[in-house]
Formats: sequence, structure tokens, C-alpha cells
Amino acid sequence: MSRVEATGWPFLSSGKNRHFFSVSTSERFRSGSGMTGDAGELIQAIINLVTNAAQAIAEKLGTITVEVAVAIGERLPHEPGRSSGTAICLSVSDTGCGMDQATVARLFEPFFTTKPVGEGTGLGLSVVHGIVTQHGGSIRVDSRVDEGTRFDVYLPALAAAASPTAEQTAAPAL
Repeated sequence: MSRVEATGWPFLSSGKNRHFFSVSTSERFRSGSGMTGDAGELIQAIINLVTNAAQAIAEKLGTITVEVAVAIGERLPHEPGRSSGTAICLSVSDTGCGMDQATVARLFEPFFTTKPVGEGTGLGLSVVHGIVTQHGGSIRVDSRVDEGTRFDVYLPALAAAASPTAEQTAAPAL
């Protein structure tokens, strides 16, 4: 397992507003684990998720955590037509403002935003949803008001990823 941490990293600059937060990432894979997909699109999805996390933290000091792990069988979201095989789980969590369930229910609607007019298009998470769906994946969202949000993105894994250690299958709670 590898772990990288950076604290106080200025991530977004929009005019006079700068967002500072700590970032930690971890990767939990065995050699040979992986998936196939359009790298540019997957990078765009990660950028959108991390950008939303930074905006949820806003002006307070917070943490964004990005994790990648192998998920097997019962750890995968159940969806019609989807096998319960193995997936790569990309998780982005933050200690931002969190969302109520009514907001979570609308997150992936195009043009839905909680930001004031002129500060967001409401397309970021819609684009993430489209990219993940196009890659045969799914997204699980866990959010609590005043505590933060966690997005778990599940993407089909290559066969070599099918035997992770016990630590790799444990997705930490928000």
C-alpha cells in the first residue's frame, strides 16, 4: 500500500477565493490489478469529484481523501443487469458541508446546482455520472449535513484484480 499526503495545498483559485485543504491519497492493489477505460474521461471524472469536494469545504480547513481499492461481490452496489464480480472502487471523500437526502437524490441531474447563479453550471456531477455509466460502472453517495460526503465510484476490474487482501475490501466509513 502506498500513501501520499499534502497539507495546505492550494487547489482552486477563482478570483480572490483560494481553497486550502489537506489531501491524502491511498492505493490498495495487488500487482496486476486494473481496469480499462478512456484515461482522459476518467481523469475528468476525478477532477470533477475533487473540485466539488473542495467547493464543499469552501473557506474552512478540511480534508479531501482519494482512495483506490479493489471491491468484490457484496461490496458492489446492486444494479439490474450487473454481475456481482470485481470492481475498482475510486473513493473521493471530504469533510465539507455535506448534503441532505433531497439534494443527494438530485445530484446527477444536468444543471442541478446548490450554488448561487453564476458560480456553477450544475454539470460537473452529471458529467461524472455519464462517464462512469459509459464505462459500465456505478456511483454510491453517502453524505451527512455538517460532516461531509463520500463518493464511491465502482468500475469493472480486469480479471487479475479478483483476489485482494482483506484490507483492500474494507471501504472506510465516512
